[in-house]
Amino acid sequence: MNKSPPLLILIILLSFLWGCGQWGVGLPEHIIAQVNEEQIPVEEFDREFKESILEPGKEAKGTDLGNLRQAYLDQVIERKILVQEARRLGIKVSPEELKQAISEIKMDYPGEGFGEKLGLKGMTLEEWKVRLEEKLLAEKVIRSAFHSQEKIDEKEAFQYYENHRSSFQISQKVRTRQIVVADGEEAIQILKRLKKGESFEKVAMEKSLGPEKAQGGDLGYFSKGEKPTEFDHVFNMEVGAISEVIKSPYGYHIFKLEEKIEPRQIPFGEAKLGILQELEQKKGEENYQRWLKSIKGKAKVKINKKWLRS
Repeated sequence: MNKSPPLLILIILLSFLWGCGQWGVGLPEHIIAQVNEEQIPVEEFDREFKESILEPGKEAKGTDLGNLRQAYLDQVIERKILVQEARRLGIKVSPEELKQAISEIKMDYPGEGFGEKLGLKGMTLEEWKVRLEEKLLAEKVIRSAFHSQEKIDEKEAFQYYENHRSSFQISQKVRTRQIVVADGEEAIQILKRLKKGESFEKVAMEKSLGPEKAQGGDLGYFSKGEKPTEFDHVFNMEVGAISEVIKSPYGYHIFKLEEKIEPRQIPFGEAKLGILQELEQKKGEENYQRWLKSIKGKAKVKINKKWLRS
């Protein structure tokens, strides 16, 4: 089963435009950039930048502001390229899809909050809808380009398994209960009670200072190295055994080993589905990057050099 990458990760991965664009020869002052035949007005960009990047009540200054604006311009130009490609391929956002997206966003702004937010940012509802539709189109074309056209066969998956056998090993795990107290003498008295046959779980709920006391001291399953070194003692115990008092920087501990799961190698049959999904995901990413490089190379991008220097 193929998976689409999170859109935020894709946006980060797709930074490229300073290298492939021209430096805005002939662009009028009110145009910040041109992507093929589509121009991006400075006013439109500034409004979107303020709405998307700057936090309310906070202002970036100097170099920070310049870097933020450059980085966001990269994203806007990139979105324009993706949207133009989506339209070239006949990909569309239906009125129902746009309406659903708007409804989901409005849920985060009860009452008049949504309209007020747009007003504060200087945007009209129609301008915001246009930008939302562009984002939805970009997401659609990304998904269509990302999906792998090639299926991974079982032979390839098995070869991957053989080359990465250590990744399919499950280490030894134990399930342990503990009682931890601050005083060593108190711990000794508790141990005497346990050796007389009192319930470890009951005494843990009564005496332990650990947050797991409500579960009778149950620490759950863990492997060696996942807990402080003092806990490693339990890996040498027999199931059902109770430890002596063990001191650590956290206090005085008494452990009971409830269960021990021996290490094992996950067989290929059990791992196969996950391997197939991982390899198809990787293949999809490779296909996507090739596709992206192709449309980047075809795009004619101009950026207003004067604006960048300002």
